[in-house]
Amino acid sequence: MKRILLVLAICELLVSFLYAGDMGSSRSYAAKEAVIVDSLIAVDQLSGSIFYQQNYVTVDANWMEDAMYLGDYYDMGWMVHFACIGYLSFELPIIPEGYQLSIARLVIYVFSTTGNSYLGGYPVFNNGSTATYPDGILEHIDYGNIFNSNDVIPTSIYGSYTLFRHGSLVPPCLISYDVTDCLLSDLANNRSLSQYRIYLQGFSDWDAWDDFVAIGLYSIPNSIYSPKIHYTLSDGTSNNDPTIPPTLLTISCYPNPFSDISTITVKASEPGYSKLKIYNTKGQLVRTYSNNGGNSGEQTFNWDGRDYAGKQVSGGIYLAVVEAGKNTARSKILYVK
Repeated sequence: MKRILLVLAICELLVSFLYAGDMGSSRSYAAKEAVIVDSLIAVDQLSGSIFYQQNYVTVDANWMEDAMYLGDYYDMGWMVHFACIGYLSFELPIIPEGYQLSIARLVIYVFSTTGNSYLGGYPVFNNGSTATYPDGILEHIDYGNIFNSNDVIPTSIYGSYTLFRHGSLVPPCLISYDVTDCLLSDLANNRSLSQYRIYLQGFSDWDAWDDFVAIGLYSIPNSIYSPKIHYTLSDGTSNNDPTIPPTLLTISCYPNPFSDISTITVKASEPGYSKLKIYNTKGQLVRTYSNNGGNSGEQTFNWDGRDYAGKQVSGGIYLAVVEAGKNTARSKILYVK
């Protein structure tokens, strides 16, 4: 790990010189176009990483002004496997009267990648004879005003997106993703913050090789390593009505973890047909439920920890995925036998 940290430090110095001329004020005005361009900076003490062992046994949950490692590594000193999930929190933009949010993009700096303990390789998850390159997943969630180990399993996930893939990530680099709908949803639902979770799909293969992506996690406005949301406000000349909340779909599971029955609650801004699917960590479909929704935007499903054949599944983490129209939401459930 010391060798990796030394290389990252050198990368930081090189990139700071390359981007030194691009770090002016983030706010600008264009009178002719009647737009306001500004940036939101990741909030310190509400952005950080959670390190955990298998079955989400949390080891550490810290905000940090440093690099964030997404993926897993093997600590030779402790002889223990760890995995890591990243969390980002931003204050919502202040929108003056007569303006509306036009576009917002999340921008993150990537220092390096490590695959099978090889610095510069893309992370590789080895499951038996199968090796996969996990996608980087971005989830729009809400973990509130306190960041701690309880956030390792979100109660609700508003949206899940692919942030990066093998072959498209060549660090050191900046990656960006359109989070306009996420901010519109937060504003429409009067949330105080816009919050996200980032991880490698599958989380870990729990082997003795390091597999992670190192990204910047700072809250310094003029630092290229600070995660930012660049956004543009327009004067309202478009036909979009910002007072109409976007379609919202959420899923929550209680109790979670569970050992008997977990009630899975689905809330949608519009009533209608929805389908719930339960997957295991290998991506295999375990159970399916459907509901026509009736006249209510809230639906409940009860999962008793059994598969299609009525056989009790093994203990562990499962993924509940709900589909309603064009929208999808997902949540993890921990089943304890």
